[in-house]
Amino acid sequence: MITLALTWAYLLTFLALTMRASRVAGRGVDYFSRPVGSQRWTALLFKFGFIGSGAWGLVGILYPNLWPQLPDSLGWYAWLGLGFMLVGAFIAVGAQLQMAGSWRIGAVEGTLGALVTGGFFALSRNPVFVGQMTLFLGLAMFQLDPVQVILSACVWIAAIWQVRIEEPVLVRSLGQAYQAYATQTPRWLGFIKGSKR
Repeated sequence: MITLALTWAYLLTFLALTMRASRVAGRGVDYFSRPVGSQRWTALLFKFGFIGSGAWGLVGILYPNLWPQLPDSLGWYAWLGLGFMLVGAFIAVGAQLQMAGSWRIGAVEGTLGALVTGGFFALSRNPVFVGQMTLFLGLAMFQLDPVQVILSACVWIAAIWQVRIEEPVLVRSLGQAYQAYATQTPRWLGFIKGSKR
């Protein structure tokens, strides 16, 4: 029940902040609503992972025997997963707030806002994705059922793939400012530097 509440709280917060960013930017920011190129596949994987996890949590409440029970010796594993979920949601929401009017879903040239380099973005070029991946890793650890593992894997694959799609768009759109930022800030975490990682 707690993972379902946290999952839905994150999804609703994500949507609310996206609508807020759209108002601040004065334009639509959800380019996954009409994705082009490879982003069609990443959009599909993200939606499958996000919506599927929310729906699967509801199925788990209605049919609790679908989820296998963890042995007592692995109970700590589930609690570690819950910790990952909380940390991941905090990072993802915090980074999305820090982007403000620069927030967008997907990457389309000519639609990007100002480059954000402070806060979580000083530690990672993709802290929203880092947070989401951490959240969904925790969700898979807590529930530890095959369906949730697949749904979480979809989010991970989509995030890794989407970053590869977005980086060239950022370079072309933001030029030297982004290239300088990329040489100073790691793609994923603060201890791995350089744009190639």
